[in-house]
Amino acid sequence: MSIGDETELHKVNVKISPFWIDKPKIRFHQVEAQFKISGIIAEETKINYLISQLDPKVVENVWDIISSDSQTKYMNSKTRLLNLFKESENARIQRLITGIDLGDLKPSQLLQKIRSVATSDVSENLIKTLWLGKLPDSIKNVLIVSKEDIDSLAIVADSI
Repeated sequence: MSIGDETELHKVNVKISPFWIDKPKIRFHQVEAQFKISGIIAEETKINYLISQLDPKVVENVWDIISSDSQTKYMNSKTRLLNLFKESENARIQRLITGIDLGDLKPSQLLQKIRSVATSDVSENLIKTLWLGKLPDSIKNVLIVSKEDIDSLAIVADSI
C-alpha cells in the first residue's frame, strides 16, 4: 500500500436547519456550532453548506458574493444576510411592547422571551415592568409588592 492509499477521506455530516428570516442571528449561531462540532474551518466548505440550505429567494441576496472569486464568501454572505434580515430597532421595541404575551407560556418563559427580544440597552427595570404588565392581575398583584429580583419573582409566578 502506498502512502497515498493510506489517506482516507471522512465525510462530515452537518445538520443545518433552514434559514430563519426572522431570526438570522440565532440561525447562524446554530450553523457555526455545527461547523465547530464537525471541525469545519474552510470558507469554501462553509459557504457550500450555507448555500445548500438557503431558499432561492434568500440566495438571490448573496448571489454576487457566492459567484465571486472571494476567499471570504461565507463571512461576507453571513454579514449581508444578518444586515438584510435583522429586525429594526423600532420593530424590536414594538414587539417588546405589544408583540409578546403570556399565552400558554409560564411566567418564567415569558420573561425569557422578553429578554431574548430586549438588548443590553434595555434596563432590567423596564424588562420587569413590561413582564409584570403582561401577567394576569391575579399574579401581578402578588408580585408587585415584592422587592425580590425579577428571576426570583418568575419562580414565584410559576408556582401561582
